[in-house]
Amino acid sequence: MSDSRPDSSQPSARGSIGPETYAQVRRLIDRGMNKTEAFAQVARETGRSAATVTTTYYRIAKRQPDGGGVRQSARTTTRAARKAGGAQAERLAHDARTAIDALHKHVSALEAQLEELAAKSRELDRLKKAIGKI
Repeated sequence: MSDSRPDSSQPSARGSIGPETYAQVRRLIDRGMNKTEAFAQVARETGRSAATVTTTYYRIAKRQPDGGGVRQSARTTTRAARKAGGAQAERLAHDARTAIDALHKHVSALEAQLEELAAKSRELDRLKKAIGKI
């Protein structure tokens, strides 16, 4: 049985690991192996984790002219969608500023009320002492 691992004594050319990994996985898939098994086998052969092989495979597959058989996610938005998103962000920021201002006013009112109650408490303590001296 031949060892299909790359010769680890020879470093791969910069940027070639991704395409090599993709090609190895594709060969196994084309021979009838499912993707999970192919990822695991390539991981064993290369000494990398299956997660690393999987990530590399999908990264390279998405660059293929046909998408490498990988479903592409929508990454672009229309100008109207971006504008609507920007307007929504502005509304949210305005609402946040309004809420912060309201909280600030409420805290200021509570601080004033606390000071008033503290003054009344001091006055009550003074009266209690005065009554106690009678």
